[in-house]
Parts: sequence; structure tokens; C-alpha cells
Amino acid sequence: MFEIIMTFLISFNTEALAALEYSKIEHPGCPENAYCQKNTGEVRKKWLDALEDLNKGKITEAKFNAFLQKEDGAPVSGWAMEEAGILPRIMMWDSPCKQHKKDASKFYISELFRKNLNPLELKEINNVYFPKAIGLDANKKVYSMIVPRGEIPTFIENDYYHFLREDDGKYYGLMINREGKLKVTKSQINKELPKDVVCTKEQIDLFLREAPSTTFYETYHCKEIWDKNSKSYKSMLFGWSCN
Repeated sequence: MFEIIMTFLISFNTEALAALEYSKIEHPGCPENAYCQKNTGEVRKKWLDALEDLNKGKITEAKFNAFLQKEDGAPVSGWAMEEAGILPRIMMWDSPCKQHKKDASKFYISELFRKNLNPLELKEINNVYFPKAIGLDANKKVYSMIVPRGEIPTFIENDYYHFLREDDGKYYGLMINREGKLKVTKSQINKELPKDVVCTKEQIDLFLREAPSTTFYETYHCKEIWDKNSKSYKSMLFGWSCN
């Protein structure tokens, strides 16, 4: 039985690594220097075409988001291990972080097309990790929510956190709520900018418990994000890996 299991693991890892190397070919639609399969390039091409139509006013935000839910969703940045190279609709790059280059636990920068970021659904996707931010609710209780890698929201509105994103020179707003629902808007500017703030012990403790490993992040920092509805700032903790 042991030999059968080992043979399966070796075969799986070999298949994953082969898929990862093959996907480095520059297929149409794939971003530069990415591990990206041909079908992912096709998905990204449709996404970029629709995003351009949104920015030029050819389609409304409602129609654009209906398109996302009907098709493949929006690209969300995170981290992935080598074995994730066999997944559909994923793009991967070598991580610049030294702690992610260990043979036993090598991580890559990734973007995966998603219709939502529901934590229960994401648990079923092996070898992919989306960062979590640790916030404080109105009662000062901590909560975690999934956020794009290396991003800080510019504001909060109707319980959605707005992230200013860019893809192939096209800017847009990615809106995510605590349940993992997402939608896209045209890019928006908010005059109340995020501010540095001291993290609470409760935020730090939850962050450390939910990190992939004790060495995954180098440090963390906290920001106050403006909530347009309550007209007040809310504290959030974000992990920092490198660069």
C-alpha cells in the first residue's frame, strides 16, 4: 500500500510540474512571464475585452457583473504551490520572497479567476491560498476576510471593500464583502485615504492563527479604512511577505 501511495504522489507531482513548465509558453491572452495555460489566456482575453467596454461606457456595471457570473469571474491575486499549475483559469509567477522558495513549501504569486471568494468553496481548491485581512467590527470584535494579495482597500461602502486594481493598463474597482461576494465597478477615488494605526492584540493573534505557516509572512501592519456609510475609519490588519 505504501508503494502505491508513493507512486501516486510522485506521478501527481511530476504531472503538476510538467503542466507548470508547459504553461510558461506565451499563449495569446496570457500575461507576460506567467505560467498560464492556453484556455486561461482565452478567458483573460474575454475579461480584458469586457473590461475595456466597461471603461468606455459600452456596457453598464450591471451587465458587466452579469457577464462575470455567467462566464469565469474576475482574476483575484493570491498565492499557490507548484501543484496548482494543473488548475484551470490560474496564472502563476515566481515569488520574489525568499521564504517562499524552500523546496518543501514553495509558493508562487498567482491570480485565479473566481466568481466569488466564499471561504467554504475555496477550501475545496487545493494548493491555493488567498490572503486574509483581520478587521474590527462595530463591537470591537475581530473578524477575517479574504483580500487580494498585497492590496489595501481604498474605502468601504455598503459592507463592500473597494480595491483599486489594474490589468493590462485598464483600471477598475474590485468590491469584496466579508462573505466573499465580489463585483466590479469603474475605478473610484476616495479623498479619505487609509491611515496607519496600531494593531490590537486580538487582531495579531487571529492573523497568526490563520496564516499558512509561521514563516509565510515577514511581518504585518494595520490601516484605518474609511467607511462611507458610517463616516468613520475602521481598523484592518494586513500581512506583509516581501517587497
